[in-house]
Amino acid sequence: MVISDSSYAFVHYSKSANVLCISWKLNPGIEQFRNLYWQVLQFVKSNPKICFYSTDTSCIGPLDAEQEAWLSREYYPQVSKIIGQDIYAAVIFSEGHFKALVNNYIASPLLPVHDFIHFNYFTDKGEAMDWLMFIQKGQDLAILAKS
Repeated sequence: MVISDSSYAFVHYSKSANVLCISWKLNPGIEQFRNLYWQVLQFVKSNPKICFYSTDTSCIGPLDAEQEAWLSREYYPQVSKIIGQDIYAAVIFSEGHFKALVNNYIASPLLPVHDFIHFNYFTDKGEAMDWLMFIQKGQDLAILAKS
């Protein structure tokens, strides 16, 4: 199900995989960035609580400091209120971006820590989806074991 398709991002929800995917096409301005994430949150509010996400930044490179700070300080607390349980996010980087992160790592300014979000980082979209499916399968098995 397509949630948004603009010149800068494509957002869709795969009901069969239970994963909401954001694929950035072009670097958005801060207002475009915020508007897209608020739109995603409205979709999550009106649908069963979605706990699995994929964000592909391979076409745009890293988010800037203002985007990261806004997500951490404003957006993630709202996500926590709405979903009320742990979420899993696969972030997809280009190979070049990933190598640059590893080679030039500098700790970012202190931002709030959000223990309910479990991030994992990939350079391959298929591997990211495999991880999300693995997490879901593990949760399903844990629920069955408790029954």
